[in-house]
Amino acid sequence: MILLLVIYSTSKPYSVHRLYHRIIRRNQYPESSLWETGEGQEWLRLLVLATIFIFALQGGIGCEKLSEFFHLLRLERHIGVSPTALRSLRARMESAIIEYQQQQHEVIGKISSEVEVCLAADETFFEQVILVMLDLPSGYIFVEEMTENCQYETWQQRVCQVFQPLGLKVKYLVNDRAKAIIKLALNDLGTNSISDLFHVLYDLNRSIGFELNRLKTRLDKQIHLQFKVGH
Repeated sequence: MILLLVIYSTSKPYSVHRLYHRIIRRNQYPESSLWETGEGQEWLRLLVLATIFIFALQGGIGCEKLSEFFHLLRLERHIGVSPTALRSLRARMESAIIEYQQQQHEVIGKISSEVEVCLAADETFFEQVILVMLDLPSGYIFVEEMTENCQYETWQQRVCQVFQPLGLKVKYLVNDRAKAIIKLALNDLGTNSISDLFHVLYDLNRSIGFELNRLKTRLDKQIHLQFKVGH
């Protein structure tokens, strides 16, 4: 490899010499040579983007922790994994995602046929309240907004900003039976409000569990009486 570089760049020996020593400094571990290949570089790119998307954007993990993770993988000599570099990349990914969302909204708005969506909505609570509404079949996120509260008026403002220009037909809205979201489904989206399975199963388990516990208590008493009579 070095011989080819020298033959190809005889007019710039200093550049070749510097490149050669950069490669030597990078190749400190047994796996280092893998990252010098085109396939290795592409895999590293995929690793960094996927990690930021899953753990930083979706999981809320800070770039300091991600930088520590990449250093443990011994990748700092091959890619920029400082907290500053990762924050910059995260910001660019966020901008690209928002731009993609706007492009898709424009595409949907130009479709002449009616588009039907099946929605799910919920509030998540971290340092701030985040309102989330997505299409269940595709996973496409229509609303993901940080806000101060999850009242009906807040939901109404956020959702109407998105759905009024699109003219979508909402088949149903799955939710956790929050009053604000039920009202949003009935009044603003003109659709049915459906309970999610988690809360339905929780209610079923609670009622069934109460009945089973009552039967168990009664059986325990019967067994205890029979044991006393037998003795």
